[in-house]
Amino acid sequence: MISLDIQREDQQDQGVLLHCSGRLDATSTDHLTDYVERLVREGKYQVALDLSRIEYMSSAGIRALVVQHKNLQSLNGHFYIIRSSDNVAQVLAMVGMSDMFSPPDQKAAPAKEEIQDYITEEDGYVFRMQELDKQASTKVTCSGEPQRIADGDYRQEDTRIIASARGKFALGLGAIGESFPECSGRFGEYLLLNGMAAYLPADGSKKPDYMISHGKLVARLTEVYGLHFSGPFSHRVVFEPGQEARGLELSPLARLISRLTGYHAWAFVMIAESAGLIGTSLNLSPVGGRSLFSYPGVKDAVRFTTEPAHLRMQTVSAGIVSGAAEGDPGSAGAPGAEGVPGTSSVPGTSSVPGPEGAPGPENAPGSAGVPGDSGAACRDFLRPMKDNTLRAHIHTAVFSYIPLKKNDPSPDDTISHLLEHARLTDILHLLCDDRPLSGLGESAFLQGVCWVVPVEKFVNDQ
Repeated sequence: MISLDIQREDQQDQGVLLHCSGRLDATSTDHLTDYVERLVREGKYQVALDLSRIEYMSSAGIRALVVQHKNLQSLNGHFYIIRSSDNVAQVLAMVGMSDMFSPPDQKAAPAKEEIQDYITEEDGYVFRMQELDKQASTKVTCSGEPQRIADGDYRQEDTRIIASARGKFALGLGAIGESFPECSGRFGEYLLLNGMAAYLPADGSKKPDYMISHGKLVARLTEVYGLHFSGPFSHRVVFEPGQEARGLELSPLARLISRLTGYHAWAFVMIAESAGLIGTSLNLSPVGGRSLFSYPGVKDAVRFTTEPAHLRMQTVSAGIVSGAAEGDPGSAGAPGAEGVPGTSSVPGTSSVPGPEGAPGPENAPGSAGVPGDSGAACRDFLRPMKDNTLRAHIHTAVFSYIPLKKNDPSPDDTISHLLEHARLTDILHLLCDDRPLSGLGESAFLQGVCWVVPVEKFVNDQ
């Protein structure tokens, strides 16, 4: 039985006052922690406590208060006490923490939310878009031959060594290491994120590994194929749920970003809380001539999500989105084994953007679409999304949940914060499972931030 009762009172300044009564001890601290974390997920970073009706507080209670104070402080928020019972006041005084939970200086000017260029509401979500650099654009370099993955016959001459660097992003198939013999048994889905290389070894371990560049240490991996782009980003899009929203699928999110920015082809990095991921990864390295997608071996060679995975986990995604060119095939992948999705993990074979970008909505910011000079360069990399007007290639790294700020102008600090404080648990190639009746659909997200940059051109680097 929970010995702590919490009553919520929303404040006019977007803060929340929690009226607590009962005992704050080892049996009740989880209740307080869960309650505050739910507020943080709502974007409530100003939390005040009325502890005037707390009869008893143990050391476990003190620790819970300290943890939440530090969490909200890291988000530029406040966690403080406005009223205390005699017991609480005495305990905090004895441990020298009375000042820690003092109310913030009311005389200090409140932090102002940055001015947003455009705000809209759609699909039960509020979208806030800010222009960062109207001149920004990127070149997407396509390396390797992803269509050969099904044959499982990549060789040393098919690989190249790539190094991480600040402002550099990439996704594809590879392994941490600097030689083919070293990596041949481990090639799996990878992400290169601004000085960090992370991948899921295709050795059956199902345990992702990563390396961070620091000083003279440079994170490197051997790549089989990949998509590469660099910052800075042109826009930042924040999406937050309304009262009834339960998750935003990738297609409506991508469609709205395309409409708001006017971009026909764009690269992105997104940090978001998962509402269920649909994706795949390799269990066997595509080396040695093994046919990875033949039945029944596909069940051992490839891992598919059998249900939406990693609910309420923190994720970092990177990818390329483009409008589908006229004549592109539909989204159905090659048939898989019974009960297993088709080989959607393998990017399709259609070309992408045409020469003209779609204009953004009236009064919405953003420039006109940037030409997507793709042709053969990326035709094998992009797969149809649930919305067949869009094609994409997206990899997602999954972390344990920690609250994050939503006002960073770039993903750099946020990614570093995740790597320092959260645990990397998985890496997936996201796909659309559109099988009749049994299909799981698309990955969805509860809330997040997406940094976007238009694609100026696609180039092939074989």
